[in-house]
Amino acid sequence: MKKHNKGELAKNILKTIAGMAFVVGSLALPQLPIVYKMFDAESWKEKEKIRLAIDRLQNKKYIKKYKKDGVDIVEITENGRKEVLKYKLDEIKIKEQKRWDGTWRMIMFDIPEKHKSARDGLTLKLIRMGCAPIQKSVFVTPYECEKEIKFIGEYFGVSKYIIFLETDKISNEDSLRGEFEL
Repeated sequence: MKKHNKGELAKNILKTIAGMAFVVGSLALPQLPIVYKMFDAESWKEKEKIRLAIDRLQNKKYIKKYKKDGVDIVEITENGRKEVLKYKLDEIKIKEQKRWDGTWRMIMFDIPEKHKSARDGLTLKLIRMGCAPIQKSVFVTPYECEKEIKFIGEYFGVSKYIIFLETDKISNEDSLRGEFEL
């Protein structure tokens, strides 16, 4: 079993359980032996690490664990699904193209004050993904990102306030080309 940083094992176990539940179409699965196998846990010590990580996930109410017909069942909860989405949000990136297609992608939003935390989260994520702010709530990137922007909007629950545009011309293009090294 490979070494995991603090919290990484539990995160990977939760993602594995969520993925298994999605593939099989059921949330309740006899997953513990499968989880041991997926993480190459052969020794008692390695299995104990996984069991403790699962207990922590259960304490955080990300999973439910119970026995059914003598088999350990692990079930992901709604809170667990939300946590997996948060992991996906953290991992989402805009892929840089090897060759620019000449199209600028603009992300604009006018999110009401009552959704301030979502607006701040969206702004921070756009900056972290490498989008350039050209106005307070207008960002631009030369790379394909429509799917990523839709996911982020849905995650924060503000999709209806986001406008995504593609254009081949934009003012101050020279400075943007320099910023993106195009």
